[in-house]
Amino acid sequence: MKKFIAMLLLAIAVLSVVGCGSSKSKSRNDETAKEKTGETAPDGSSVTETTAEETNPDNGLPLSKQPDPNAPVVDTVVVYAIVNGSMSQVMDSVDELTEQALLDKLIELGTVGASTKLVSFETEETGETQPAGPGATEGQQTTTIKKGKLVLSDFAAGENFDDETSKKAVADTFALNYELSECEVVIE
Repeated sequence: MKKFIAMLLLAIAVLSVVGCGSSKSKSRNDETAKEKTGETAPDGSSVTETTAEETNPDNGLPLSKQPDPNAPVVDTVVVYAIVNGSMSQVMDSVDELTEQALLDKLIELGTVGASTKLVSFETEETGETQPAGPGATEGQQTTTIKKGKLVLSDFAAGENFDDETSKKAVADTFALNYELSECEVVIE
């Protein structure tokens, strides 16, 4: 009986090797297929070559991925506001970066009250310089440091702010967007 079981297992092993192996006729068919289509993928499917999509020489993007020419051009701003109960920098956009547009965005995001009005905003150079950062041209090794003065009237802090925190958020927002070393906020 042991001999019979051993012979049966040997026969099953031989049949499984023969059944799983590839025959010469199949490999010849594969070689013919390679000549016709170029290549064969590991799963047996044929791989065909595709031509590269034409690109726009102006921006280097494929023609199917061009930006919408009718989309409005906007400026990106960073505004300090309360998000999930803590002070955060919020990226948003305005049609054009102006002092009034930035104040309107601060009002919209609840950093200051709706009654707050812009009186004036001035920047001046401090006479100091700092090393230019990445992206500066070869001739531009330093940049001048500027500071700003923002005058507001009818100031009201936002709903979740006290007056000092709201003033600090306004000052930091203007300093960040206008690349100032500091911004003084004066309330009339």
